Amino acid sequence: SVVDELLLGKSVVIHSYIPEEHPVYEPNVAQYPYDPAASMALLDEMGWTDADGDGIRECNGCDVENAEEGTPLAFKWGSTTADLRVNAMQIFQVNLLECGFDVTLENLPAGEWFDDGPVGPLFGRHFDLGEFAWLTGVEPPCGLYLGSEWPSEESGCAGQNNPGFINAEFDFACNSALQSLPGTAEYDQFHKEAQMIFSEELPVVPLFLRIKLAATRPEVTGFVMDPT
Repeated sequence: SVVDELLLGKSVVIHSYIPEEHPVYEPNVAQYPYDPAASMALLDEMGWTDADGDGIRECNGCDVENAEEGTPLAFKWGSTTADLRVNAMQIFQVNLLECGFDVTLENLPAGEWFDDGPVGPLFGRHFDLGEFAWLTGVEPPCGLYLGSEWPSEESGCAGQNNPGFINAEFDFACNSALQSLPGTAEYDQFHKEAQMIFSEELPVVPLFLRIKLAATRPEVTGFVMDPT
């Protein structure tokens, strides 16, 4: 819906932190197709059911830490006040409500949302769910989610790993890829391994690609858009 309505169908839903056109994209990454019925069945199995019929699921034997019986399936989704994010979040809010999630949206000025930790909501890791975009180049950005990039107080809140993802196998694959020469078998192998682990553990849900737009005068020739 977001791609079709807000991006005029010119983008795609992505399944990794690089697009399918990238030379080292791993085509076998785990994918999660839009299937509300299957998702609600999983929630039922987990003990999140709507016992009182108000449309919001509650913990009924959910066995989740700090979730007492009757705790609603509710969380806050934060991001900036940019129009695309506000409108996308509203669509996601409706989608999730159909599955029994009670989602409260919070849109803050960019300077406040992206403020450094430990104060900032995103990099201080004071969020239930946070939406953001990354500018990515040719090198697959697996390094964003290395354990060494965890923005903890011990590290002075430096680093971009805002979900606090820690996975030794991912760290090994990503570091091995970053230390290999592009074009080598090792470079391809380890970048693909890192994508597989990322897609299975899913510390961040890739949503869609932002659109780049450029315009030229008719007499301009040889113009090529930089895809990065």
